Amino acid sequence: MYQPFLDNLLQLAQPLTLLILTAGLLLGLFFGALPGLSATMAVAILLPITFSMEPDMGLAMLVATYIGGISGGLVAATLLRIPGTPSSIATTFDAYPLACKGEATKALATGMIASAVGGLISLAVLVAFAPMLSRFAIRFGAHEYAMLTLAALMLVIVLSQANLLKGLATAFLGLAVATVGFAPIGGTQRFTFGVVDLMGGIGIVPFMVGLFAVSQLIREATEKSVRVRQNFDIRGTGVRLSEFVANIGNMLRSSAIGIGIGVLPGIGGAASNLVAYGAARQASKNPEEFGKGAIAGVYASESANNASIGGALLPLITLGIPGDGVTAILIGGFTIHGLQPGPLLFQNAPDVVAMIYAAFLVATLLLLIVQLATIRIFPRVLLVPRHYLLPVLAMLMVVGTYAADNRLFDVWLMLGFGVLGYLLERYGFPLAPMVLGFVLGPIFETNLRRALMYSEGDLLPFVTRPISGVLLVIAVALLFYGASSLMRSRRAA
Repeated sequence: MYQPFLDNLLQLAQPLTLLILTAGLLLGLFFGALPGLSATMAVAILLPITFSMEPDMGLAMLVATYIGGISGGLVAATLLRIPGTPSSIATTFDAYPLACKGEATKALATGMIASAVGGLISLAVLVAFAPMLSRFAIRFGAHEYAMLTLAALMLVIVLSQANLLKGLATAFLGLAVATVGFAPIGGTQRFTFGVVDLMGGIGIVPFMVGLFAVSQLIREATEKSVRVRQNFDIRGTGVRLSEFVANIGNMLRSSAIGIGIGVLPGIGGAASNLVAYGAARQASKNPEEFGKGAIAGVYASESANNASIGGALLPLITLGIPGDGVTAILIGGFTIHGLQPGPLLFQNAPDVVAMIYAAFLVATLLLLIVQLATIRIFPRVLLVPRHYLLPVLAMLMVVGTYAADNRLFDVWLMLGFGVLGYLLERYGFPLAPMVLGFVLGPIFETNLRRALMYSEGDLLPFVTRPISGVLLVIAVALLFYGASSLMRSRRAA
């Protein structure tokens, strides 16, 4: 495997091949940076084009597009508090406050470096431990998935900062929003109120863009804001070596979370960056700084979302099971070239596997170079007068939301969630638990109902199955930890 890997590295160094890889990377960056567009859409658009290419080159281009799409959300999340992709939701919590303090360049560079580190760590795990980790992931059944999502939902205790009750309230609100439409099992209509457009449920694009982007737009338009002077004269990128070294453990932990969640089909980067952010705040000596421009928060969220790429590729390559929506489309890339992802891929097409590894490495490094080379261009967006910037942003939000599912109804939903997000934040309700509840709610419900169907309503297997039992203990421990922290803070007050 190592010799084909080195051979493919040399092939990717050829000018034409490098140009093709760069084109896919830039397209992914573009789609990731615009709200409503995503890495999934970018890969889907490029999929037919790869039919005329050699299998290894076509798949390499798709992998590069995937990496660019996940990383692209960093720019809008940092400069405009608009998560370009669901994977960059947690990035807005600290990167945007840093930009508001005049340190947009530093926030962007930190995210770029963390993304590269997370990607490289996940690649190392992908190459070294692919078969072993996939065998572990395949042992996850409905009981394990239900308890895993429950444990992640309990992280609202961490994400809700000092106010546990408000965090739990917004988490349950996110769960309630996720139940709109047809039930995942049984097909019962819920909370549709006779509206046909609600029968398909509420999509993540209008929900996410409304909650974060529109609410920010309302805030900018209605509240007087002081323009922050951006420091464009700093040397280098503004990232300190001491900060990077201090966050090595943070990046390792966050990358491990990203890989672990990425391996599990159906959860993806949207959950991994939120979970990693919560874990970083819990482990921090200064948790009160999170949400106000903490560098550790940027390192955690960005290293986790890029690490989830390698995690999602693990079950795809070794078992033929897609880890997320993008890898599901990548199966089509294998199919149109007559390949079947799975254990036999290592025997039948080792060169293709080696090319995927090589493309992952080259695309990650190339992405870092491209981003750092253009880093001084992006912060100048903040210098654009608001009466020019806000209409352009509003247009992009409407177009992106409509393009996601071609429904005008989604635009109205986006506006409604924008007003809701603005009111929640104004009265001190955190948005992160609501997002986590919305993302993980359907996964929890589906697997809980499946597990109860398998056991004929018996709850005991949730405890007796080893992995499920451990995850349940973690969820309960998180709940008690949050309650005890709340009681201690009230006594101290």
